[in-house]
This record gives sequence, C-alpha cells and structure tokens, in this order.
Amino acid sequence: MSISKNKFAAPVIVLSSICLVVSLALAFTYKIANPIIIENQNAVAVAARKEVLPDADDFTQDETVTAETGAKSADGKASVQEVFAANNGTGYVMTVNTTSFGGELTMMVGLDAEGAVTGVKVTVHADTPGVGTKNMEPSYLSQYSGISELTSASDVKKESAELASGGSFAFISGASVTGQAIHSGVDAALSQYAAMGGAQ
Repeated sequence: MSISKNKFAAPVIVLSSICLVVSLALAFTYKIANPIIIENQNAVAVAARKEVLPDADDFTQDETVTAETGAKSADGKASVQEVFAANNGTGYVMTVNTTSFGGELTMMVGLDAEGAVTGVKVTVHADTPGVGTKNMEPSYLSQYSGISELTSASDVKKESAELASGGSFAFISGASVTGQAIHSGVDAALSQYAAMGGAQ
C-alpha cells in the first residue's frame, strides 16, 4: 500500500513554520529585553560601587585590569577582576573573586585616593546563612574602613591593623573560612592599588 508523500509533507511544513515563527518571536523579544536587562544590571552595579565609595560621582572602568592581569592576595586565593575609578578622583572600586566555604565569593572593595578602604560589600556567595554570612554584615565589614595595610594578610585570626574606631580587629569564631576569604579579597584590592602606583 502506497502512502501519499503529501501526508508527510504537510505536517513537516506546518511544524517548520511554527518553529520559524517562534524563533523570530524569541529573537525579537531578546532584542527588546536584553538592553533593558543590561541597563538594570549596570544600575545595580553602580549602586553597589557607590555604597563602598560614597564620595564618588560616577565611574570609568580601567580596561587594563582584567581577571588575567588583576592583583592577587598574598595567599593566592583572591584576585581582582576589574577596577573602576571614580570620575571625580575620590578613589577606586575593585571587584574581587575569592574562595570561601561555599565556593566562589565575589565582593567589591572601595579605596579612597590615598589607598584606605572606604567600604567592603559581598555581592555573590554560596555560604551558609547565619554562619559564614555573619562576616558579610556591615558591622563586621566596617572594621576594614580606614585600613590601608593589613598586618596579617594570610591569616585573619592574627590581623592587628589599627582600626579607625581605635579598637582591635575581631574575627568571627566559627566562620573563619569566610572571614579569611573576605580578608584575602581586601588584601588583593590593596595590592592592586599598590600595583597601580598608589596615591598619585
């Protein structure tokens, strides 16, 4: 018994037409939505940079610093991924990747024009809520404000840098892996500042 080729051709043509229409619709949606998504992501990133460097007006990326060329921490666990300079000359914001308890941790470190830390913010992490995340709270991270040099970059438990508050640096017991990850990130940012020539 012979089967007409048209019986096979018609469904194939219909399905192909549907696939073409859906593909065109997706491409059109992507073309419209993608610039909006990128704009929103950039706005969030700029807001985070201004959070760690409040005196900045806007930022320009230093294209010479990349994940391959960025400075590393003394323990080799953290590296600078990108550097943004404040357009009004008030300092820099470094994006740093480091290794924490839950895996990769991304943070931003603000430095003023003299190389002192103005702020630290963790932007991406997979650490245990309530344990490692204690190191990410503003009350802990604020200890770094005003520091321009670490006394024990490879061991947060031995850090004794003089704090702006006049007190002593206090790591969080039971969450030292995350604490060290952040400490290494700050070290990488300070090393990047030095590599860029320090205060100009």
